[in-house]
Amino acid sequence: MTVDVRTRSMSAAGPVDPESFFEVDWREAIARNGVRAASDAAALALGPITIRVDGHAWTIIPREQTIDVVPGDASTEPCVTLDHSAFADLFCERRTAMGLIIGERVGGDPPSQQALYEWDPVLRSLLDGRPVYRPGAVALQSLDGSPLELDQRFEPGEQTTEAAHFLAETGFLLFQDFFTEAEVDEIDADLASAVSSARIDDGTSWWATTRGGERYPCRILDFAAKSPALQALFTDPRYTAIGDMLGDGHRPGDPFGEHFADVTAEGLLKRVDSVDGLVCLPWHKDCDRGGHSTFCAGLTIGVCLTPMDEAHGGLDVMAGSHRANIARSQIDALDLPAVTLRAERGDLTVHMSCTLHRSTHPTSRERRVAYTGFALPPQTGDSKAEAAQTRLRSERAAIGGSNGRPRLVAQLEA
Repeated sequence: MTVDVRTRSMSAAGPVDPESFFEVDWREAIARNGVRAASDAAALALGPITIRVDGHAWTIIPREQTIDVVPGDASTEPCVTLDHSAFADLFCERRTAMGLIIGERVGGDPPSQQALYEWDPVLRSLLDGRPVYRPGAVALQSLDGSPLELDQRFEPGEQTTEAAHFLAETGFLLFQDFFTEAEVDEIDADLASAVSSARIDDGTSWWATTRGGERYPCRILDFAAKSPALQALFTDPRYTAIGDMLGDGHRPGDPFGEHFADVTAEGLLKRVDSVDGLVCLPWHKDCDRGGHSTFCAGLTIGVCLTPMDEAHGGLDVMAGSHRANIARSQIDALDLPAVTLRAERGDLTVHMSCTLHRSTHPTSRERRVAYTGFALPPQTGDSKAEAAQTRLRSERAAIGGSNGRPRLVAQLEA
């Protein structure tokens, strides 16, 4: 089973002319997927929404068997405003509605922005052919067709076929005893050094606050450049073998895809009684901000510098969720099993960029983890957009750089 679900290249350009897009591309998508998308909109109880671009408006209206677009707006309906760039990014999925809202690129009142957010999975159903999830659509099976046991653990180099199948089916994997104590100590020391040298608004760290008022860097964004021990891992055969498991050509790189061939890493520090900042996130996919059809599925690797348990906090994953287009309103009632991962210091976790996962707060012990990963190889026509990298790094820094409750958390909890 391939996990390479890309349908667009990095160079794919979004529609810059809304009028032509709705007259041609939208109508072609309606011919392919309109009936199903209309059913998806009904299942999510969506109403009309108006999108304004450069003074012109189009109202998207769900019908019983199709989704109409009518020029002009209905003043009583939700209405959002996009510039041409944001419109293009939305309709080629370079940015999702969430990504645009977090980036403050959507005009309109909060209810209107929320309406656009709720429409996003139906837009993907219509334009990209990814139906909104329905109960029973994903089955989790072993190689012999029997129900898959979800509490399996693997060791490096062992049961390669079984491990690859488990990862492809569930979207996650846990390797136990991956690192020696000495290796973990070195990476842990690099993280401590990076945390001590971080400064608020340095553009390369996100900050949180404890209940007692202590501000601290909860995430070091450029940890790969600050950890010689982690850099050594990127060429270690034990590590590179993870990228070979699925046969899709994964190589060390940015698991989110946006930095493409660059090998990135983030160091996370989660202190007890943290009350704001991006310490722990509710259920989300790493591609929630955009890029699923361009980059997924990358592999995010977690290096456990402390255990994952109730005391330290940890990671929950929704098995099979990487194989589904899931609306935010569906998450609490999903029939997919939620799995709480338990790990020891020196273990390694893997989850795909489009697997639903959430982190949990430590109750009595500080948690530390280093995240890095693997990216899929370039497609024909792909090229790294150097001009976009400065903006990308700025966007990432801004996600967790504000005081109080970050916009990302507000969107995920909406």
